[in-house]
Amino acid sequence: PNNGLVVYCGTIVTEEGKEKKVNIDFEPFKAINTSLYLCDNKFHTEALSELLESDNKFGFIVMDGNGALFGTLSGNTREVIHKFAVELPKKHGGQSALRFARLREEKRHNYVRKVAELAAQFFLTNDKVNVTGLILAGSADFKTELSQSDMFDNRLQTKVIKLVDVSY
Repeated sequence: PNNGLVVYCGTIVTEEGKEKKVNIDFEPFKAINTSLYLCDNKFHTEALSELLESDNKFGFIVMDGNGALFGTLSGNTREVIHKFAVELPKKHGGQSALRFARLREEKRHNYVRKVAELAAQFFLTNDKVNVTGLILAGSADFKTELSQSDMFDNRLQTKVIKLVDVSY
């Protein structure tokens, strides 16, 4: 099943003092990312309790010179919404350095614009932000550039919780 499978199997003692075999199995209403196989004198329901606790959903945008990834985290359930690769030109020296720098800046600008547009597409539903908070991560200055960009939707800018530098 898409959301996993919960199976409880064991012997219980009824009110009359008799032993009764019990088999309970179902698919949880949300994805469960826990695997637990135990022989014990009780049924362990902690993983199911976690599903009921946190409904806060956080958005992630991870971007570097190779591409960007959009994802969400809700409780212990993570989901990659979209990712794409990008080919950005490297710095060049010599007589053409200024021309290359101009082309490089233009491609970086287009990359940040594409990320900003996709962020609005994934994290806005009916003109409302659909995540509790947004975390921008990555190497280089792309995350800072995005957070300060006019192209990045103001409603999303107010939800940015943290900028995280991810080093190799």
